[in-house]
Amino acid sequence: MQVQANTSRRKARFPYVYEALIWVMYVVLYKYDYYISQLPSMHVGPQNFPFRALMFYAIVTSLYMIPYYRWLAPMLFKRRHYWLFGLLVIVYFGYVSKVNFRVCSHLFDAFNQQPLLTRFFANEKIAYSVRLTQFFTGWDLRILVTDFVTFTSLFFMRYAAENEEKRHNLETDNLMLQLESLKAQLHPHFLFNTLNSLYGMSLTRSPDTPAFILRLSDMLRFVLYDCQHNKVLLEKDVEFLRNYIEMEKKRYPNAAIEFKTDVTEGRYTIAPLLFITFVENSFKHGAHRISDKGYVRGTLQLRGNRLEFIMENDIFTVPQKETPYGGIGIENAKKRLALYYPGQHHLQIDNDGEVYRVTVSVQLNQDL
Repeated sequence: MQVQANTSRRKARFPYVYEALIWVMYVVLYKYDYYISQLPSMHVGPQNFPFRALMFYAIVTSLYMIPYYRWLAPMLFKRRHYWLFGLLVIVYFGYVSKVNFRVCSHLFDAFNQQPLLTRFFANEKIAYSVRLTQFFTGWDLRILVTDFVTFTSLFFMRYAAENEEKRHNLETDNLMLQLESLKAQLHPHFLFNTLNSLYGMSLTRSPDTPAFILRLSDMLRFVLYDCQHNKVLLEKDVEFLRNYIEMEKKRYPNAAIEFKTDVTEGRYTIAPLLFITFVENSFKHGAHRISDKGYVRGTLQLRGNRLEFIMENDIFTVPQKETPYGGIGIENAKKRLALYYPGQHHLQIDNDGEVYRVTVSVQLNQDL
């Protein structure tokens, strides 16, 4: 599942990249520039530039935002305590910010050795007074509002990314369970039909009996062991399809059943049992079941790193129950394609009432 893993890693890194950009562009550059503008207008010599103390002040006075957007706000949203989130915003930006700026301004003023910054830190201490007489005053609204907008947007971005990752993981787990269900469903009805065919062949002492027993053994080994992995060698999956179709040919010897493939041994891997649902569908609903003139045709071709699969069959012309052609199996196959090959596959299903045709194109990666 290399493509999916790479995509997941890129999505997982994005919140951290975005957070780093916020700290560099907003805290280090914007707030620093804002504090520079608060200095008295006077000649600044090269020995005083770039006021590293102001840059550190911008960074340190912003550290109190980390608990807000990383822990407090996410905790309240996860518990759906939205009214507490509103209260948190008022208290945090209204009064925690005051204490934060007050403490930082005293600390930086105590270690300040640049005369040009003395008045700046003195003004900061006065502005962020925590006296009761200034309970409803004493904020730098420009910094307060930009802090709120910037770090709240950072919180929502991280929160959305986390939820998307959980949703993706849940969908992955569900589809893996569906794969297990597919393998479980593949066993009983196919196995019983195949054993019945082999039993009939044994009664007639058919010379093909040992070969078909070996085919069945290879198929069961593939499903039980190889399909435990997220990816399997392409030629193994193709061989499984060939064996499956050969077994069906034995059940319907008079039908026009053919499957052509030019896939040879290589270094490509593929999600296991990706096409078997479409193959099963053709044999389940094809007209060959009631007419010797019915047909099932399939092709699997590798063009560069593009795998093209086509499966078609004619359909019963007699009235049938109003059920979706293919049912839930087709929907699961669509989800698996979307999961394993996002943006790297094309699926087209055509049904004109007489012929059912499935075309799948998948871009493979050379994983080995």
